[in-house]
Amino acid sequence: MYINENTKISALISFNPKSIDAIVSISNNFNKLKIPVLRKVLASRVSIKQAAKIGGSSVDEFYTKLIPLGFIIKENTNNSSKNSIEPSSQHFQEINEENVVDLDVREMLKEGKDPFNVIMNALGKLSSNSVLKIINTFEPTPLISILSKKGYIHNTIVIEKQLVHTYFKKDNPTTFDNNELSDNNSLEEIAKVLKSFGTNIKELDVSHLEMPLPMAMILNELPSLPKDYVLLVNHKRVPKFLFPELAERGYQWRIQMASENCVKLLIFR
Repeated sequence: MYINENTKISALISFNPKSIDAIVSISNNFNKLKIPVLRKVLASRVSIKQAAKIGGSSVDEFYTKLIPLGFIIKENTNNSSKNSIEPSSQHFQEINEENVVDLDVREMLKEGKDPFNVIMNALGKLSSNSVLKIINTFEPTPLISILSKKGYIHNTIVIEKQLVHTYFKKDNPTTFDNNELSDNNSLEEIAKVLKSFGTNIKELDVSHLEMPLPMAMILNELPSLPKDYVLLVNHKRVPKFLFPELAERGYQWRIQMASENCVKLLIFR
């Protein structure tokens, strides 16, 4: 199989399942590939180049591990050189250090907290000539997807393993409203939706799982959900990174915050 830096991880695994162990040996960050649910959801979205960034490694390290498994390297000659600047990074070259606002979310994630609101509040306070630098242990792909649609440009730099800096800058941002991604619906609204589906309710409990397993479990469940069924998810937080994925797939959702650590999520067509 011919591969290049844009080849998806799922394609590697499909061609040779031994790719999983080969990739995991590069970095502990890839241990999630051993979990079938996570592998199914994440591998199809991540390329070799993106995975190298996440793992704090290089594309060449991937090639070294993959060549013995029967893969043949064939880089796209239309691509720019490996040392070229990514398009999004060109917008950050003239930024002065004093205009960079640092936000370290590593401790929040370590404590099991969702940094989404903190990040959005920081972006909301960002001046037109400033840049937000998020310090993390991995590239925040779901956040990048959300903000790109809101008119933000970004650039990710892997400093070392377990240390990634992702910069966000206003380009032509649209107004961001958290209510676009979530809303605490009334008990009446929740009851109305449940009543419309009668007994066609499938329940899924992800409240005991840590990120990113809840999102992976939910997205893995939806393809097998009959169109006349509603998925009732028991969660411990409002999964804001999930909502853009649901919207892209044509799903609706309703949220009931029963308590601080108890969220009921209804997902349906």
